[in-house]
Amino acid sequence: MAKRVAFFASKEEVEEYYNIQTNKQALFEPHYNLSPGHQLPVIILNNGEPEITRVRWGQMGANRAEQTTTEKEKVLDELKKNHVKRCILSLSGFFVWKDDEEKNHPFFIRLLNNAVMSVAGLYYEGDESFVSIITTEANTLVEPMSATMPMMLDRPTALQWLDPGIDLEDLLKEAGNLFMLTDLSVLRVSKKVNDPTNNSPEIIQPIPK
Repeated sequence: MAKRVAFFASKEEVEEYYNIQTNKQALFEPHYNLSPGHQLPVIILNNGEPEITRVRWGQMGANRAEQTTTEKEKVLDELKKNHVKRCILSLSGFFVWKDDEEKNHPFFIRLLNNAVMSVAGLYYEGDESFVSIITTEANTLVEPMSATMPMMLDRPTALQWLDPGIDLEDLLKEAGNLFMLTDLSVLRVSKKVNDPTNNSPEIIQPIPK
């Protein structure tokens, strides 16, 4: 499940990773505890070129954000809707809880050798645009805590993901096998993450078991 994510990559790291340029420094403000309803850094195609922007995570419901995640198996059906297109969420990592219950200790998952984690998403364009994180089956590192996890993309696949001319069925099949377990770090972190108002580098620091 994707309930909370973090973004703290630098402007230079993100621009180099996606081969983009922007003067909007505010897009790169770090946040260590982003929850549904927050604005996430998102890469979309604009006139055929990738650009970074911020888009709300989830559709705003009466009391909370809804449609924050989309199962991988439902992606093709969602993309048949005229206002839905592919996007990439440019993150630094995500949090999971044992059995997806936030009363338990959180764990922070990030890439060991890259400051940028590309996660596949869907961009719902409209008067109140929002994004949904695509989830897939958890790998053997994450599975003890959660049955699902965000669908991560490596750099070549991320750029293909944005290309509407690329066959999506093949891409969805490939996406489950892009990272080795040694590419990822799973850290037990403070329960301060459980409070979405907490936002500091401290909350992603490992704590002893």
